[in-house]
Amino acid sequence: QLAGQHTTVLIKQMADIRAGLRDNPTMYPFAATLTDPQELADVAAYIEQLCIPPEHGKYEGKDADKQLATGKDLYEKECKECHGANGEGVKDKFYPVIAGQHYKYLLRQMTEIRDGHRRNANPDMVRIIKKYNNDQLVAISAYQASLVMPGNMCKAKAPAKKK
Repeated sequence: QLAGQHTTVLIKQMADIRAGLRDNPTMYPFAATLTDPQELADVAAYIEQLCIPPEHGKYEGKDADKQLATGKDLYEKECKECHGANGEGVKDKFYPVIAGQHYKYLLRQMTEIRDGHRRNANPDMVRIIKKYNNDQLVAISAYQASLVMPGNMCKAKAPAKKK
């Protein structure tokens, strides 16, 4: 989910993908074409201003309420400091927005960071996440995917009217 992401994060990740510091075969063809710094900044600014859709890939596994509660506890202990109470991140520190992000994406990225497969990960994130097991990462990802960022989420669509 790129909509609403900080320009700083978008620019860094696209530059890292282009430079081979982050593996992302889906994004590479797009990132590779953005070689002009102003063009890259313009695309990032456009993406940042988009609202974040409220309907996205949330956790739908077993014991959802328990997973969310466990994830919230773990998130508030160590994730909230950098990613914010609502998952809003910190633009000038390159901490990404995680509110509105897909559960499976969050889980995959945290697992890759923990296991040393995400080469461009923030060293502080690597240090923090190394101690979490798979079940804990599932819970944290489930909670993160449930976060709603005030002011930047798209309006929920009204149900379709019957004719």
